[in-house]
Amino acid sequence: MTVYADTPRWPRHGTLWGHLISDTSLDELHEVAARAGLPPRAFDLDHYDWPVSAKDAVHAAEAVFVGDRELTRILRGSGLRVKLVDRPAARARRSAEHAAALGLHPVPRDFIHGPLGHVDPLPNVPGAFRLTREEPVGPARIEAHDAAGRGAAEAMLERLDALARAAGRPGFTGQVMDAPADGGPSAG
Repeated sequence: MTVYADTPRWPRHGTLWGHLISDTSLDELHEVAARAGLPPRAFDLDHYDWPVSAKDAVHAAEAVFVGDRELTRILRGSGLRVKLVDRPAARARRSAEHAAALGLHPVPRDFIHGPLGHVDPLPNVPGAFRLTREEPVGPARIEAHDAAGRGAAEAMLERLDALARAAGRPGFTGQVMDAPADGGPSAG
């Protein structure tokens, strides 16, 4: 079992990003990512995204560096790969499972209950929002294009906190992205 990394070359958020994968085990991947100090939120279904600033830590965690084509070949052969065409369905399944575990209905477009993984970026749709909360009683980070999206995010967070408290937790930890299907008020 080996964990592999490629050279960061994909720009986003003012830095370059690389990928970290395992050739056989997501558990092994999570262990190496934790040793490298990568946040659980950096996990994206079958890989971790990591910034160029973490290169020394990824190397120290004993990841083997390979080219990006080799990394893709290894991930395909691992049986862990989630194909680009299958990613929306995989996110929908994950969202439904996480929402059911919390008792949330209807299911948002993309939803994670807990610290592992991240949801899709905020779409450019009126009323859309993306919210993240890392600590159950800490502040939430809300992204929205307009007041409707911000209001929907705040209402969603209030609902998620109530569901988490009903389940015996101090509050919601996770991430959600939602937007109205018709561009009207959000489903939050």
